[in-house]
Amino acid sequence: MKRTLILFLLALCLPIAVFARKKAKTGTVVPMESTILRTPLDDRQTYLFDSLYFESLSKLLQDDAQEAFRLVSEALEVDSLSAPALYLRSKIYRMQGNPNGLRDVELAVQLDSVNYWYGSALGDLYIERGRYDLAIPCYERLQRQHPEKSDPCYTLAQLYLRADSLDLCLQQLDKIEELDGVNPNLTLQKFYILQQQGKTDEAFNEYDKLIHRFPFDISYRIQLGDLQMKSGMIPQAKVTYDEAAKIDPDNAYLWIAQSNYYSITGNHAAADSLVQQALVNANLDIDTKIQILTEYLKTTLRKVAKEKETAKDTTAIDLPGVDSLFLTVATMHPTAPEVYDLHADYLSAIGRDSSALVQILFAVDLKPSEKKYWGKSLSLAAQTDNFPKVFQLAEAAKRLHPSLSDIYLTTAYVYAKQEKKDSVEMAYKDALQNIEPNEVNLRSRIYGYLGDNYYEMGRKEDAYASYDEALKYNDKNYSVLNNYAYFLCLDGGDLNKAETMAAKVIQQYPDEPTYLDTYAWIYYLQGNYMLAKFYQQRAIDKAGDHPSADLVLHYDAILKALGE
Repeated sequence: MKRTLILFLLALCLPIAVFARKKAKTGTVVPMESTILRTPLDDRQTYLFDSLYFESLSKLLQDDAQEAFRLVSEALEVDSLSAPALYLRSKIYRMQGNPNGLRDVELAVQLDSVNYWYGSALGDLYIERGRYDLAIPCYERLQRQHPEKSDPCYTLAQLYLRADSLDLCLQQLDKIEELDGVNPNLTLQKFYILQQQGKTDEAFNEYDKLIHRFPFDISYRIQLGDLQMKSGMIPQAKVTYDEAAKIDPDNAYLWIAQSNYYSITGNHAAADSLVQQALVNANLDIDTKIQILTEYLKTTLRKVAKEKETAKDTTAIDLPGVDSLFLTVATMHPTAPEVYDLHADYLSAIGRDSSALVQILFAVDLKPSEKKYWGKSLSLAAQTDNFPKVFQLAEAAKRLHPSLSDIYLTTAYVYAKQEKKDSVEMAYKDALQNIEPNEVNLRSRIYGYLGDNYYEMGRKEDAYASYDEALKYNDKNYSVLNNYAYFLCLDGGDLNKAETMAAKVIQQYPDEPTYLDTYAWIYYLQGNYMLAKFYQQRAIDKAGDHPSADLVLHYDAILKALGE
């Protein structure tokens, strides 16, 4: 890619350099579209400049940017107002990530303001530096000078959009359409801008233009129908999908769009039937089928969950027919672990963790090299209290993926549920020995968990040492900061240190009841009862209808201290 750029530069700079030299020799002063006056070079200077300049280009072709930079800099010592040499040096600066190239290209544009490449490079550098106020007039000038080019229009459209100048952005998109023709990306951009402006009819007219341009490509009709659905134009979407079906009635993507329509309008049987048609389509690859099934499940689960929330129904969500859809895909693709992985996710989402575990174990067997399958299987085994299975899976996973943190964290969780604190400690220590050294945030979390376990064991000094280690790896581990501060309070430790840590937590999480409680209790122990009351009252308020016993007891103590 670098060599392609250099060849392009060579083709660009060679004719310009020669032309610049000829102009410089024909008169005493060369204005070059600017007010900067240039003194012509004599024959010796011209020969020296050309030698240095073209040797610099040659070095770039040899990927020797350092030597190319030295040579072009020497050329500029001979002729400091050579626009091609300034442009070339700015390119080398840019390749090296050096910001000094901006000055060179600004001067090149002053010397030759009509050169498209100089102006474009200057505009790009302004954008890279976030100087959009300078980039906009730069590209506006380029557009006026080169109305046949669409690239400045694209850049201006982005800059205007960034500046919330939607009408100006639309004007640029229209110009691009005039130059390059109607295309889907432009249509979608114009659609969203017009919708944002409340011009719904004009927005959908843009899609009509696209469909008129590509009448037999039903993907655009499907997109239009989907957008109509999102806009609540349900009957219009039905018409659009029906028109697409006339062109290609056996298109699997159309079936998915239509199934979404039927799902939203309450005809779940028709929706399931269309999805099943798509999933048994032999022309669709497994990745596409997984994508189809995923989107179908998202849409349907959202709708069912909303209906249950409205009806205040707390029973588990279970969709009839979904298991049969998975069975259909698994029958056609029995060795695809993605099918079983997605099925496990669905079953877990509706509260059927035991069945989910069965499915994810199929995925583990089919692709044991995939770490995420092991992680999910360990988690599901723990959630179903199948502790023997957890340990069995952990041992198998260690042989293949000894650095997988889920192995140690899940086994620590199981040991904690069994109140085997010594085993919890060993699990966390195993994790610290096996996880990747660069996983600093994970190490911080594990040291925090280890510290909590030590505190529950009564090993307070070990707990504080673990917290210190956790904060070495991540000084913004807010859970550790909170627990450390609170335990210092309980143990009569350094309250100033506790206050400093708790203040960091509150700054980040000002509405978390547990963290507010810690902060309030520190003030109480320091004798600052008014501030303690303020933060404890906030903790009670943020806890809602069911504050914990600790929050209430602390509030009681604070109020008593105030005589209330």
